[in-house]
Amino acid sequence: MKKEHHQYIDTIIMSSKVRLGKGGGALFARATPSNIKDHKNVAYTLPIINSYKAHDTITPEIVYTRQFDGRVQVHTSKDFESEYGYGLFLQLPPWIYQQNNSAINQSKKQIDAVYRTPIYLQVKIPSFTGLIGNIAFNDWLVTKADLYTDKMSDCVWDYILDHTPLHKYGLEAFDNKDEISMPSFKIKQLDLYKDISGRYVKDILELVSVSGYYARKDMRIWNNSAMDTDGTATTFQSPNGIEFRKGKKSSEIYKFYDKELRLGSVYYDGVYTSAGTNRTIADNLLKSVSKGANAILRYEVSLRRVASQRDAIAVKYGKVVGELGPIKITDVLDTDIYSRVPQQILKDGLFSIFGGEIVKQMSELPIGEKTMTDTDILQKYTTKGLKYLGVKYLMDKGMSNDQIWKYMVKRGGMSYEVVRRLRNEMSSEGLMTKMNDSHNATMDILRREYNGLK
Repeated sequence: MKKEHHQYIDTIIMSSKVRLGKGGGALFARATPSNIKDHKNVAYTLPIINSYKAHDTITPEIVYTRQFDGRVQVHTSKDFESEYGYGLFLQLPPWIYQQNNSAINQSKKQIDAVYRTPIYLQVKIPSFTGLIGNIAFNDWLVTKADLYTDKMSDCVWDYILDHTPLHKYGLEAFDNKDEISMPSFKIKQLDLYKDISGRYVKDILELVSVSGYYARKDMRIWNNSAMDTDGTATTFQSPNGIEFRKGKKSSEIYKFYDKELRLGSVYYDGVYTSAGTNRTIADNLLKSVSKGANAILRYEVSLRRVASQRDAIAVKYGKVVGELGPIKITDVLDTDIYSRVPQQILKDGLFSIFGGEIVKQMSELPIGEKTMTDTDILQKYTTKGLKYLGVKYLMDKGMSNDQIWKYMVKRGGMSYEVVRRLRNEMSSEGLMTKMNDSHNATMDILRREYNGLK
């Protein structure tokens, strides 16, 4: 099992068309209603040992949930997914559940009707690298895995079948009536990622806000709300993620997001004056900045197969290897020729966002000596730093030095004297130059990551 095949792979969602045998009786016999919270008397359970997110020490093997329109969803629980690193999902028409819930035994005609009905089984691995590092997975490798296989796909599939035995649920492949195998699954979504240290979402947002890097109309911002001192009102919004896509059903989505949420990464929507600044909010802001010092920026490319539109997975992989055709999960995890594709896709994504800037030579600006980020400004200047960040916000919008001061007087409601004093303070501290240089430092980090992708 070669690491280079999966070290950049995050989320995998795949689906396969299956049959449901025995009229669905075997499936519902092992499934637990999702509204049952006490699992002590549940027949088919698995232990929860390593997950800190779980609410219990055991979890049902599978559960089912009835929807308001009568449909029934059969799936694994959140505790299961947290402990074992993957999840299953099936959606059944109402009449299958009603037949199984009836006191009358199903006839052969009813069982055959269920058997002929195509059902789609979805397997979701939220983080493939997380699954490989999962304690439950590694325990299974040591105790039960086939030591003679060198294919990652076989190993993962055996792990899934050991914890959720699909044949015992009455599920089999739709086309050949055999047991379900991993090659029968089609990839619906494949997320590739690269963690970037030294910068956060706010730094990327500032960078792309500068004219010439990317069209803002194609960018979406994810925000988090922070509460006021009384715990009720929202006082500011903190962007912790941005994504670039074209259209609502885009098959390619490029994302930057903070892996650990940082409340102090604040991007301001206005210029604050001393009269309008709440010191308590500023103090809370500084505390949250120090707590979030260990956060890391994640760059992610999400490829999807959008029905009747485009299969970005096949297109992107085919472009790199020179063959356009369906891509199977076994290709992604096992085949040597595809091992270099994730890096190339991540590299192309950076180029599509930042264009020619990403391929320029690095400025080698020493980070921390000349540059100042939002966090640095808040920590050094406390409440006065809020005013400086307001100026920085206007600067990131593309305003020139002269335009900023005129805007603050005409639209910001500040007097000429306050603006003059603020301008002199920032000039004496050299803040305008340091703010501009932070963009170069951010781009240098992205260039380093770009050059490191082969």
